[in-house]
Amino acid sequence: MKTEILLEWLTIYLLFKQRADAVLLNINDGSILGGTGSTVENNEMYYYFRGIPYGEPPLGDLRFEPPVAKTPWEGTIDCTTDGSRCIQESNPVIGSEDCLFINVYTPSLTGSLAVLVYIHGGAFVSGDTTYAQLGPDYFLEEGLVFVSFNYRLGIFGFIGTEDLTCPGNVGLKDQVLALTWVQRNIAFFGGNPQNVTIFGESAGAASVAYHVQSDSSRGLFSAAILDSGTSLSPWALNRRARETAFAVGAALSIVALDSENLINGLRKINATILQSKASEVSTLIMLQNALAGLQFGPVREPVHDGAFFTGESEDLLSRGQFNQVPCLMGVNSNEAAIVHEVTAFLRLYADFYEVKTNDLAPVDLTDDPTKRFLAANVIKCRYFNCTISLSASGNIIQFVSDDQFNRPTRKAVLDLSRFVPVYFYVFSYEGMLGGVADRSLPGVGHTEELGYLFRQYYTDVPNTDNLMRKRMVKMWSNFAKVGNPTPTIDELLLDEIWLPVELDHLYYMNIDANMELLENPFRNQMEFYDRIYKTFGTPPYDTF
Repeated sequence: MKTEILLEWLTIYLLFKQRADAVLLNINDGSILGGTGSTVENNEMYYYFRGIPYGEPPLGDLRFEPPVAKTPWEGTIDCTTDGSRCIQESNPVIGSEDCLFINVYTPSLTGSLAVLVYIHGGAFVSGDTTYAQLGPDYFLEEGLVFVSFNYRLGIFGFIGTEDLTCPGNVGLKDQVLALTWVQRNIAFFGGNPQNVTIFGESAGAASVAYHVQSDSSRGLFSAAILDSGTSLSPWALNRRARETAFAVGAALSIVALDSENLINGLRKINATILQSKASEVSTLIMLQNALAGLQFGPVREPVHDGAFFTGESEDLLSRGQFNQVPCLMGVNSNEAAIVHEVTAFLRLYADFYEVKTNDLAPVDLTDDPTKRFLAANVIKCRYFNCTISLSASGNIIQFVSDDQFNRPTRKAVLDLSRFVPVYFYVFSYEGMLGGVADRSLPGVGHTEELGYLFRQYYTDVPNTDNLMRKRMVKMWSNFAKVGNPTPTIDELLLDEIWLPVELDHLYYMNIDANMELLENPFRNQMEFYDRIYKTFGTPPYDTF
């Protein structure tokens, strides 16, 4: 015993000796070693702890299973570097199955600061939380504790057999475990567990939306920020989970008569080979209808103990059956502009939907084939003058923006705002920090707003971009602290007061060089879709 104690203290001593900025902290699960840094803007000191394990490695029999909380450890874990990212879609495949790590950055280890927990995007198949990707310097300067974490992706996090063998959503259940970890431990980092805002972008925003709906997440957060994603987004629900799972098995020559045979077989496959084959299969299925949802993403589980999500999203929101917390949510002004330069992608859309016009109708609109046919052709004539061609790439991009982002986000805002404060926005600022070289199409594409929230590595940034970044960080930070992005008159924010949506006023903040509170974004297109749903829709709806 004495020898073990001496070895432990020797290890701690050596770690401290190697790092002059080392910080030792005891949390509920054990001792961790972090470091200190200085923010990029104001050179303010902060503490960081990266790669803290929050779950047992989901290996072997734990593959595809709900996460298991990390067993408390003895000794000290070095948390001065990023943990492994989760294995994910890439060429070549990158990441590891042993990836359930959480990161905490804090300006103070004492006090009771508001906490911002970020859930990364990446279509549920990619993404990570390294400092290089998500440097939270600006939020730290606003006095927030910032948390990010990895969760299982792709087939490892979102396989589902539509039965109790593998009901699905283990990636979302990883997120629940991480949020539970925050509740148990964030006070050790100077954070207030009663003031936790969850924040996500794209698939991360859809994840936030599912947490807003899920009983599993009740009490784990007090506010929500959703950038460019919601549970009503057509891409945010996998409607073909079982088909995809068995297709992957077949591609790997697994003879599976039932779900149990399939899952047992997939557990034996090398992780890199499994990831690679799953990517191939999901791409082939996605090409059958790119508007119908991701092949590895959230699923509606059969009812069982431990289920994360079992209902129909739009139906739940419209009836107020969700965790009622204030929300800040919105879209960028031309989300699908991100694919403008991908000519092959646009050609696929043009050719495919010219032939399979019925798939232009919202995927959850109706199962009635006559109504789908009529609705799809009305949509085709509205957006494409009744003929889809590659020369109409701007029309394709507008249609995809409306269909996959604007319509579902507006509907979620309308549903949620009947029960909780909702601050709606459209991000319209076209600047360098958005990272887009080709501005031949007007508008701001998917992910661009992140350049104004997290640390970037550009030089010679225009003053207007820096000003926009300060405004964005201020509003998002205000909301995380007090549930209101403009709680007081602020010259930085041009003295604008951002009003929440009201029953008869669909207010939104148009975030541009001159911020302005307006009403009814994308009004013509959205009123068109209102008529489509009124004429051809068959409620209740899941996505919208």
